[in-house]
Amino acid sequence: MPNPLNDINFIHQTQHIQSQQTSGKTLNDEQLEKTCKDFESLFVSYMMQQMRQTIPEDGIISRSQGEKIYTGMLDNEIAKTVSHNQGIGLARVMYEQMAAIRDDVPKKK
Repeated sequence: MPNPLNDINFIHQTQHIQSQQTSGKTLNDEQLEKTCKDFESLFVSYMMQQMRQTIPEDGIISRSQGEKIYTGMLDNEIAKTVSHNQGIGLARVMYEQMAAIRDDVPKKK
């Protein structure tokens, strides 16, 4: 069962990243790196959410709505920790490609 709180959070964070990229400002290296890590965090969080949905919920004790919410929050925090430390490599690849594109674009005066 999809968690609507995670879906809303995912959409909000994705829109925030898009607004940073389309605001007409050139991202400096720190901002670009943070944006790439944030996107990787969203990807890892969504991947964990989808993996949890494959686990059957039938058991002796059913999961409450509160447990589902806290599990989603835990997944988000794990994803942030993973992405802002070593990561899965997605942020590094995105950073390298976006930095190369950014450096090729002539600067407006």
